[in-house]
This record gives sequence, structure tokens and C-alpha cells, in this order.
Amino acid sequence: MKLQCLGAAAIAYAMLMPSVGVASNLTNAQQTAVLAEGHEAYARGLAERTNEPTQAKIAFERAVNRYGVLVDDGYITGPLLYNLGNAQVQAGLIGPAIATYLRAQTRMPADAKLAENLTYARSLVRTRVDADAGTALVERLLFWHYTWSPTLRLTFFALAWIVLWGLLITRCWKRVPGLRTTTALAGVASVAFGMSFLWPMIAGHAPIGVLIQDDVIVRKGDNTAFEPRFAEPIHQGVEFRVLESRPQWLHIELPDGQNGWVPSDAAELVGHSDMTPDGALASGRQFTTPQP
Repeated sequence: MKLQCLGAAAIAYAMLMPSVGVASNLTNAQQTAVLAEGHEAYARGLAERTNEPTQAKIAFERAVNRYGVLVDDGYITGPLLYNLGNAQVQAGLIGPAIATYLRAQTRMPADAKLAENLTYARSLVRTRVDADAGTALVERLLFWHYTWSPTLRLTFFALAWIVLWGLLITRCWKRVPGLRTTTALAGVASVAFGMSFLWPMIAGHAPIGVLIQDDVIVRKGDNTAFEPRFAEPIHQGVEFRVLESRPQWLHIELPDGQNGWVPSDAAELVGHSDMTPDGALASGRQFTTPQP
């Protein structure tokens, strides 16, 4: 499938807030200037995409660089990652774009445009690895566990817990029709969201990642001397779960359950420990691209 128009508005609304524990090397004025440079490069790429595709690609790569400077400086927000992912797709960096969208999704779990862009980027992956039917069904049913941020799930747990105890106290004073059913639902919600929030601490949190290179040979062990696991190399954009990490190698499990070893520099891990709320350095700029 040829890379066409990225379907989304690269919304540059309020940002930025530094991630906890990351020191900033840029002043607020410098951050604003770098952000503006990224927006300008992205807009230039859109304008030149039809008539000057080579110059457009250079412009999109410039936008990737500018947004990346801010991320490297420790200012990581959903809107910034959203813009970065859009620029990466336009520059042909499908694997990095998927990883960036996944990070953005933990900060903007209900954003429809972000979900649409992630789906579009996944459609551009050359190697198709589909999840087995059982896993796919579970992930669809428990979408809130897999896509909502820990903060959002904790918030829903707190709300359900407050409602549950409010209903229990009410039942002590008077009987209200339907109160028992509502209490049961609040109890189920409390358990579900509570277990969802605590599950990484109970079972351990396996990192997930995305291949960022093409022609990656998945091997049977952590050395080039081992035979390839598959007949053909796989390409950037393939997502995986990390089973084990060794120097310069990752033992990965693909969505279909198959596993093997890949060089660590061929992949980008998507962690969740650095997630922080969005901040408030306003950009005041929006970009709109046609639907794919």
C-alpha cells in the first residue's frame, strides 16, 4: 500500500510539561521556538507533497527532528507525540511512528484522531502478523485495560469505589428499588478497575516494542550464529512483547504467539514509567491533512 495522505489533524494544542526526573536544557523561549520550527516544517511538507515530493520528505524529516528535540529535552505530552507521529508517517518512518502513537495513546486514550492515525500507520506495515483469535477477542473485550492510561483506570476505580460505599451506606438507612443491582455493578467496576490498575505490579509489566528497521532477521538465539526463526525477514512496524533482554539482543513474542531474538538496535521499546500529564505551553497552531 502506497503512503498517501495521513488521515488526521495534527492538533497542536496545549503542551508541554517536563517528565518527572528529566532536566530541561532548553528555556521556555527556546522550546517555543523549536515547536514553531517543527510546525513550520510540517506545513511546508504538506504544501510541497504533491509537486515536490523530495523536498516534502526533507521538510517532514525536519519536523521529526524539531519535535524530537523537545521529546529528548524531557517535554513529553500527548499532543507533541501526536504531531511527531504524524511527521514520522509522512517521512516514511512507519515503525517509529507506531511507537510514538502508542506512547501518545497512554496520554490521550480517548482521542479518536489518534486512534485513526495509529490504525492507518499499522496498515502500512509490510509484514502482517495478526494476533490469534483468542488474544484478539480478549483485547477487544478488555480494551479499557489495554488502551487506557493507569491514571485514567485509577480514576474510574476511585469513582466506582466511592459510589459503592455510598450505596452501601444508603442501603443501611432505607430500601430503594434497584439499589441492589446498582450496588453490584459498582462492586464489579471497583474490582475490575482496581485489578486492572494493580495487575502490572502483581504479574509484572512486560515491555512492548516496535521494530524500527526493515529486513530484520528473527533468530533462534541471541547471536548471529543462530539460524533464522522464519524463512523471510520481517519489517519495521511489527509490534511485539519483550520476553527477555540480553546485551544487544531482545527475545520477543509476536502477536501470533511466535517468538525469537532480534538485535536491540532494530527495535524501539514503548515504556510507561515516564508517563506524565500534559502541560501548558501553548502553540496556537493547527495542521490539517486530507483523509487517507
